[in-house]
Amino acid sequence: MKLNKSTIALSLLTSCACYAAHANEERGYVTESGIRITPLFESSLEHNDNIGRFSSSQKPESSGVLVLEPGIAFESDRGGNEHLVAYQISSGTYFDSSDDNFLDHKFITNNFIRLNSKHGVSLNYNLLLLHEERGTGLSAGDSLSTVVTDPVEYLINDINSTYVYGSEGAKGRLELSLGYLDRSYKNYRDISNPNLAQLSTKYKDFDEVSGGSAFYYRVMPATQALFEIELVKRNYDLADPATTRSQDSLDQFYMIGSKWDMSGKTTGKLRLGLQNKDYEDSQKDQFTGFSWDVDLTWNPLEHSQVTLLGGQRVRDPEQGRNYVKDKFLTSGWKHHWKSNFYSDIELLLRNSDYSSSNRDDDFYSNRLALGYTLNDITDLVLGWKYERVNSTINENSYKQNVWYLSVNLVL
Repeated sequence: MKLNKSTIALSLLTSCACYAAHANEERGYVTESGIRITPLFESSLEHNDNIGRFSSSQKPESSGVLVLEPGIAFESDRGGNEHLVAYQISSGTYFDSSDDNFLDHKFITNNFIRLNSKHGVSLNYNLLLLHEERGTGLSAGDSLSTVVTDPVEYLINDINSTYVYGSEGAKGRLELSLGYLDRSYKNYRDISNPNLAQLSTKYKDFDEVSGGSAFYYRVMPATQALFEIELVKRNYDLADPATTRSQDSLDQFYMIGSKWDMSGKTTGKLRLGLQNKDYEDSQKDQFTGFSWDVDLTWNPLEHSQVTLLGGQRVRDPEQGRNYVKDKFLTSGWKHHWKSNFYSDIELLLRNSDYSSSNRDDDFYSNRLALGYTLNDITDLVLGWKYERVNSTINENSYKQNVWYLSVNLVL
């Protein structure tokens, strides 16, 4: 197990895409002690035609948006021991809707220590202060997105560790993992309006402890079979305000599948199995059913990459009191037509079926972008993003278009 060179992009989700696009051994500044320091900077000028994700029954609000995202990364790789520390701040300024302004902070550290040829330990920590855009998460739907005055803000602490037994090329490899995560909301904690008091964000604060084991067995030189078990125990700070009963639950995953890496052309991981979700409140619907996920990268040409990501699992809802079954599929294609000119296309389909109501959401989004590499450190990107939700709850249906021009730097 080794830290991926684009770990920053993976850990900070979409926030350090420019690092992933440019990551190579020549970026940044290397100190005498061997630490690579890489400054990062992303900026974009956007126009959003439906900031609050209002349905057709409401008049949409539009605005220009300036997003600035400076950051810095420190990397070290010595004798099989790999360390990464990264920080990024994200500032969003809405020209016509200052209430929607946001300021996010992301700090991560990923570390892998190779004890010897067969034993290794990873230790990772994320500290994320993030926001939910109006009309998403806890504020989805016209009845909420029209009355909230600021984005919902929350803090995540996430620490996890994995012990690895077995070398990269061994016939078998065992991984044992343990993790802890807590999520707490920073605003709208005590809503004074009696009609909305039960939606106070304090009822969504939780912490969870997770543990798992995975065994990989090499069946061919480039292919490994995998067997994995994962348990996640989630505990909410407060009971459900509507029922005064517990919201706590236990998720269990039993998965089999395969992982492959074929000479850099195709890498992927496929898992199939069973998910069991048990709530402490026996009056809630329990779930036992099929779960799967896939993560595939295909490089048909040196200058072209196709990605596929998908899965199915149930989760706790942001709204409602029982589980949501999510099914999603994301595909992307990035192609360099010339050494300094590329296109980037991404499509996402997701269905969310709410077990406690007749709500069923079909989410579709696409992103089309054209990029131009101005020089070794600068990318210019012109793009369009589109979102559409068709929901059985009319006020949760919406359409949104975002046009943007971004400048991304990796120094």
